[in-house]
Amino acid sequence: MTTTIVLLQQILNALTVGSIYAMIAIGLAMIYGILRVLHIAHAGMYAVGAYLGLLLYVHTRSFALALTGAMVLTGILGGLIERIVYRPMLTRPRIVALIASIGLYICLSDLLRIVAGPHEHAFDVGITATYRLLGLTIAGVDFVILGGTSAIFVLLWLFLQRTRMGFAIRAVAQDPEAARTMGIDVDRTVQLVFFVGSAIAAFGGVMVGILYNAVYPTMGDTVSYKGLALIVIGGFGSLVGSAVAALALGIGETLIMTYTQVPLSREGIAMLMLIILILVRPQGLLGRD
Repeated sequence: MTTTIVLLQQILNALTVGSIYAMIAIGLAMIYGILRVLHIAHAGMYAVGAYLGLLLYVHTRSFALALTGAMVLTGILGGLIERIVYRPMLTRPRIVALIASIGLYICLSDLLRIVAGPHEHAFDVGITATYRLLGLTIAGVDFVILGGTSAIFVLLWLFLQRTRMGFAIRAVAQDPEAARTMGIDVDRTVQLVFFVGSAIAAFGGVMVGILYNAVYPTMGDTVSYKGLALIVIGGFGSLVGSAVAALALGIGETLIMTYTQVPLSREGIAMLMLIILILVRPQGLLGRD
């Protein structure tokens, strides 16, 4: 295998990881963009989605049904969290909602540990096929992740740009009071954002579960701070910026760990990239100057 093929194979693998990062970052960026709240508990939605996907797959033996059901149920949970936890706090300083979000994430992790146990659960959906393309090897799981992520990107763009609810979301994100004056139901719009963002996080959780064949209560720990790093790198509230940052982070982590002797973990590399970007471009990749 030539050096070029090895490099391309590493980049392909990195895109798979970056695509999963993007699923977390996009939902987090959507919620921050509309509420200006750092939704730490979003990482809990990711873990809950993985467990729901596993539970549904065990009972239905259909990966499509398990994935769809996990996304819908996690989206509903996200909407309930917005209604019960965040909405009463929006008139208070933003730090109050942030503290509540951290506490909620800890509660979700402990609840998963109590209900499902502290050990890992295998999430083997039997995708063993591999594909060859231009000398590159694409695992079946990677193909599912890249294809599913691409579909979500396209559907989300169409939803935000071509539908009335998408217009409402963009209007509320820009100016909630003006949107309310124009007759937009702000509360319903915010709840919809939580539903969509949580459903996308569940997709990411299920994909990680099948990629590493493991689901466990603390799987959201790394995501909780890496997701925050991504929305900072991408530019607060920028969906495109968060997606670009996620893919760049996936490629950066993989190439640095493969071709350098930097004694850092993937998480350490992510934080290093965040620090460098804040020093060079504090508004983020696609943030306003």
